Amino acid sequence: MVSRSFTRLLNPSTFRQVSLSSSSCATPSSSLPPLRYHIFREPLPYPVGLKLQNDIIDVRLKAKKDDPAGSRGKGDVVLMLEHTPTYTTGRRDNSPNPNELHPEERKVQNVGANFYITKRGGQVTYHGPGQLVGYPILDLNVMETPTRCYVEYLQAMLGEYARDDLGIQGVLAPHPEGHVGVFSSPTEKFASIGIHLSHRITSHGFAMNITPQPIKWFDLVMACGLADVKATSLHQLIPPSSKGGLPSVKDVAESLIPKFGELFSRGIIPLSHDLQEEGAEVKQIYELVQKAEEDAKIVNEKQGGWPDEPDLSKRE
Repeated sequence: MVSRSFTRLLNPSTFRQVSLSSSSCATPSSSLPPLRYHIFREPLPYPVGLKLQNDIIDVRLKAKKDDPAGSRGKGDVVLMLEHTPTYTTGRRDNSPNPNELHPEERKVQNVGANFYITKRGGQVTYHGPGQLVGYPILDLNVMETPTRCYVEYLQAMLGEYARDDLGIQGVLAPHPEGHVGVFSSPTEKFASIGIHLSHRITSHGFAMNITPQPIKWFDLVMACGLADVKATSLHQLIPPSSKGGLPSVKDVAESLIPKFGELFSRGIIPLSHDLQEEGAEVKQIYELVQKAEEDAKIVNEKQGGWPDEPDLSKRE
């Protein structure tokens, strides 16, 4: 059954600028266990979040190997979080000599954010406070979902949320020239998508600017390799007449969680729900997430807070 939310994405008369670019992307199978989700309390240092994703995938691959039928979709989980100030670039980026700094990294030396080269798709982007990051870790094989369609689902869902829920006009998902992401105009972008697959299990995901706080950090780099596109945020785009006011990062995370269930035609429950009734796979994922929360808290307390904006006084 196609959810009402998903039907709107497919109806060009009601949603012309936010849609799937291909009619071949059918609704995912609905005969799977509920998705699980977790919204982090602590901002995650990027290495903590990266290790968590890799560890969850290892648990899931072992479960699939040990019990292919029994583990079918049980470990599908959506992680919602903020990162501490971080620049990343993906595998598509034409990285230069590994013994030299990445050209974009040179621009952000000593400004208060780390720089990492990752396995996800896409080019340079920024993650930090004021931005919601979503890491869906889903088995696309059991969902019978092609990779291209998965990216289009995420893109359409974020675009629909901005337009239908927040009243932002002119939302483009994708860009008129085909660039992946969600744009408020051909020259402004507020959400990025970059994924990685390991044996058809997804990691990484999307990042959406909620407050203007990330913008000064984005302005230091050529984000996503698009020279003519600048970063913006939901707070800068929501109409002043909006009755709901300006949502926090947590507000947006909580609003998007049910949309994952609608989009993939599945229930969605907290990761901590009924752990005693589940097998080892879900329990192990829960333990990994709790460990990441603890590790993040230790790092954040040791750091004593994170900069709200880049420190340009030490920039090389």
